[in-house]
Amino acid sequence: MFGRRVPPQIVFMFSVVLALLCAIGAVATLRAGNWVWFAILGGLTVWFTVDAVRSYGWARNKKRLDAEKAAQNARHHPQR
Repeated sequence: MFGRRVPPQIVFMFSVVLALLCAIGAVATLRAGNWVWFAILGGLTVWFTVDAVRSYGWARNKKRLDAEKAAQNARHHPQR
């Protein structure tokens, strides 16, 4: 477990779920008139949303790099 990276798809999924939960909590606290908790949960919503966007970019970059690597291997080692 330690020393290994978490796959970007897992980071994306958890970030989206946590962003949605924080957004729901932020709306609920706004309706209750509690501005402090609204600010905290709103900040966490933004944090997790940015994290989800970044992990989505990592996943797309990994797919692109894997495709380039496969193409390079196919050029250097053609199948007979």
